[in-house]
Amino acid sequence: MSEPVGPAIARVRLSTHLRTLRGDRPAAEVARAMHWSLSKLNRIENNKVTIQPVEVEALAHHYGVRDPAEIRRLVDLSLISRRRMWWRDEHEYLDEDFINFIAFENDASHLYGYHASLLPWPLQTPEYALAMTSSILRKPIDDPDVRKVVDVRLKRQETLRDRLDGDFPPRISLAVDEAVLLRPVGGDEVMAAQIDHLVAMAARPEVQVVVLPFRLGVHPGLGGTFELLTFSEDEDLDVVFIETPATGFLLTDAADTTPFREIMDELLATDPAGDSLDRALAGAMKA
Repeated sequence: MSEPVGPAIARVRLSTHLRTLRGDRPAAEVARAMHWSLSKLNRIENNKVTIQPVEVEALAHHYGVRDPAEIRRLVDLSLISRRRMWWRDEHEYLDEDFINFIAFENDASHLYGYHASLLPWPLQTPEYALAMTSSILRKPIDDPDVRKVVDVRLKRQETLRDRLDGDFPPRISLAVDEAVLLRPVGGDEVMAAQIDHLVAMAARPEVQVVVLPFRLGVHPGLGGTFELLTFSEDEDLDVVFIETPATGFLLTDAADTTPFREIMDELLATDPAGDSLDRALAGAMKA
């Protein structure tokens, strides 16, 4: 049984294949033949919009594709790419780049991340997430804006748990600075429960948590927090998301994402024995 394809990867594959099929044909000429604007064709080929199955079939015929199986494959990619997933219902208050990142996240075979100040979202308890978000947004825990952010995070966790318990569980590799474990968030009870949850998550075979100790000194992660996604079915595609207090940035070009894969490899290599979390927690309890 092959790993299923989700909407994000289906869009990438379809847009790439359609651009390949066009070959040397002028885009303007194809757009006229399809009775489209040039902008529409460009947006389809650049994975900015989805394309309806009937349009895919018509475009394939225009390009001379006659194999029914090949046309069926393209139509199936179109159908998958247009599935309405839960994150599309959050568009009113989430940045488009963040929505697209969540879509890629659902298809990723390996989720990486470096976090300098707080525990990464896959490891957070709801109480930790609420306390953290309330502080960052400078609003009470019961404020609607706080709840919206945390609700999306919990939905991401639910989706990830379903995948971890499924037939094709992704791998998760996260690097955090030691300060993350020493910073109390939400009070003693919240932090104690959070540490218990962290230990339970790190015990899963799919999850790797590396703690970067203070004694390590400077390291390449100090350039800033980021998340990186890789895909076993599309090895040429890496996706990076960088979040700031104002907005977020989605990177997909190899020239932009390659440095982050190299940084992640270097950070994970600091824990060859795989015991950095145990050592850090022991040190935190002594402190």
